[in-house]
Amino acid sequence: MDLFAKVIGAVNGAMMWICGIIGAGMAFLITADIIMRMMKIPIQWAFEMTQWLSATMALLGGGYALLRGGHVKIDLIYKRFPVRTRAILDIITSILFYTLCLVLIWQGSIVAYESCLTKATTGAQLNPPMWIPQLLVPLGGLLIGLQGVVVLARNIRIAMTGRDEGRKP
Repeated sequence: MDLFAKVIGAVNGAMMWICGIIGAGMAFLITADIIMRMMKIPIQWAFEMTQWLSATMALLGGGYALLRGGHVKIDLIYKRFPVRTRAILDIITSILFYTLCLVLIWQGSIVAYESCLTKATTGAQLNPPMWIPQLLVPLGGLLIGLQGVVVLARNIRIAMTGRDEGRKP
């Protein structure tokens, strides 16, 4: 399991770098659009591209956020529980987590596949094929789901032993 955890952690770490590059590209695009608007020559597709890139960062960055323990918890209550109790609560709530991941992968794949078959496009300024951004939904579900397997294994180990080796989830 340690090798699996390292590989998934490395993949999600790479996604973090990709998201960072995308974020820098978005900052450049927004800045360029602002400058061009001041010259009365706006970049027509900048807003649409910024939306797609922002969604890409959210979908590809979910696994890394889980790796670093960055997802929402009610820490005020959660931190008061012993380590073993927290692990058991995380195991129980992982049922909802995996349900969400499976729905993202399953339904996202269906939607992307159907868009590919019908050659659907956005109809906006850039008019890219819809299956490209839609494919990010199942990919994001897969990345966060695989990281969730690592976290679940860790929580099972903590629930059984009562000890946390001090690593982030």
